[in-house]
Amino acid sequence: MKQESRQTISGVDFKEYFQPESIQKALEIRAEYGDQIEVAAGSTDLLVANYEKLHEIKYWLDLVKLDQLKKIEVIDNELHIGAMVTHLQLMKSDLIKKNLAVLAAAAEDVGSPQIRSRGTIGGNICTSSPAGDLLAPLLSYGASFKLQSTEGERIVKAEEFFTGPKRNSMETDELLTEIIIPLTDNKREGSWIKVGRRKALVISTLTLAVVLEFEGEKIVKAGIAMGSVAPTPVRLKGIEAVMVDQKLTDLDYKALGREVKASINPIDDLRGTKEYREDVAVDVMVRALKEIERKVSS
Repeated sequence: MKQESRQTISGVDFKEYFQPESIQKALEIRAEYGDQIEVAAGSTDLLVANYEKLHEIKYWLDLVKLDQLKKIEVIDNELHIGAMVTHLQLMKSDLIKKNLAVLAAAAEDVGSPQIRSRGTIGGNICTSSPAGDLLAPLLSYGASFKLQSTEGERIVKAEEFFTGPKRNSMETDELLTEIIIPLTDNKREGSWIKVGRRKALVISTLTLAVVLEFEGEKIVKAGIAMGSVAPTPVRLKGIEAVMVDQKLTDLDYKALGREVKASINPIDDLRGTKEYREDVAVDVMVRALKEIERKVSS
């Protein structure tokens, strides 16, 4: 669908508005317009930017009709999540709750019910804010992103995708179409903690996602990631390595918390000071490990 003439819909002034019904057509439009066109998923951030005139948006590519990007399914022992899956879908999906409980919990903490019903996982990823609630969980699960263009597709690891505040490695002719997360036969437990200045409708001061896999009592794989503590969401691989091949109860939780504090590089902003974030990082790591210990022992 293409609307050629300028018009206003719900207060939004469109110059050219595209609403394709196939991924191929969407990719062709993306290739033609490149960085001149804004991609609309849930539009919970994009419409705010437009209304507040943060920048002029002339060309819109709305992906709402791409039902292919709204699926959650298991393929070859991997969970595939379409980029247009909403936060509400993530919260309610039995596949997500069973296999990716930390991601489901993070989705439940996003914004308001209205935002959760409109906002999408792909939009959260492509906005690439270090405070994006879903980003730390995706890092902790070892997610990868499928990026498609008219020239083909490539798979990029989540930890390599984010390059700076609201910046990423996606090319101007590409669309994020799918999030891919490996599944496991091991027991997997995790914890999600979000710290903010109030309990609802809050941009995070700090987030932590911890995902541990067990064989018996031994940790065989660890995923630890944080948001709002660096220019990008960060995965703490050094701390993960310390935990692997250990029993959870043999670990010194406070020492690991101090390692987390030493591994991050937060800033001062309206939501908290650098020192506050560093101190809280110690506490949330201890809380997360205690929570996982309770789950494992129950």
